[in-house]
Amino acid sequence: MAVVEAGTITGAAESLHIAQPALSRQIKTLERELKLSLFETRGNRLVLTPSGRAFVPMAQRLMAQTRDTQEAVEALRTGSVRRLSCAATAASIRGFLAAFVASTTPEDPAILTRDVGHFELEDTLLHGTDFIVTPKPPGAGLVSVKLGEINLKAYVHAGHRWAHERRRSVGLSELVGEPLVLPSHHSVSRHLLDDALLAQGLALGEYNECDDGPTILALASAGHGVGVSTELASFDVWGLAIEPPPPAGGTTPPLALSLHMAWLPGHYAESTLRGLAGRIAADLALHRPPVTGERPSP
Repeated sequence: MAVVEAGTITGAAESLHIAQPALSRQIKTLERELKLSLFETRGNRLVLTPSGRAFVPMAQRLMAQTRDTQEAVEALRTGSVRRLSCAATAASIRGFLAAFVASTTPEDPAILTRDVGHFELEDTLLHGTDFIVTPKPPGAGLVSVKLGEINLKAYVHAGHRWAHERRRSVGLSELVGEPLVLPSHHSVSRHLLDDALLAQGLALGEYNECDDGPTILALASAGHGVGVSTELASFDVWGLAIEPPPPAGGTTPPLALSLHMAWLPGHYAESTLRGLAGRIAADLALHRPPVTGERPSP
């Protein structure tokens, strides 16, 4: 895998802190054992053969299993889980995971977070990540726990009429009449909004796209449009819940993302993961209840 990443034996040997001839022998030994040619030379670089490309995900899984085994043996030996890796979106890390990590103690596992896009989260479990926090319902092959929900909110600057009126929510039909600053289709939040608009037969008017939550709020604060995001309020903006039209005689909850924690079945620290999921869910419910009319804390 070091050779795959570096593209040369020399670069891989340097990253592994071993001699180049020793690494070359190891690669040749691996190819003899597999009875496959993994690399071919093009110029001064090594490139994967078709068989090599097919073998990469298998090698990644084997390496992840090796790391899991090493961590499991350490946990059995010491009676404690020392560290766990978590993949989550930047919004989840900023919004509540980092705060949760700060609330843990030295007796808890050290939770090492990794910023990953919404749609790549599950893949990281095959590459050594212990658990993920995802705004998408996890796949059927994963163990998962629902953590709670986070509202998708519309943010306006302090001088906007909705802020002056202390509005706590805004309807979809009213929202699309405003210039908007939206996340792109790389975001689950955008898909949630688009699905709600489609269900109501509504179309977006004027809008710009930005994939960074704090920048969306900054643009809203500067008066460049109504920002739509799951971020916590900042930059002196006013936040409103986004509500689809209710059915006749009924009510409709505001648009919200469901958050889930998930991991691979049979994980050596499953009891620890379940305990953490319960604590994160409780922490999220305490600090991130459904919020309307939100302003940043002083």
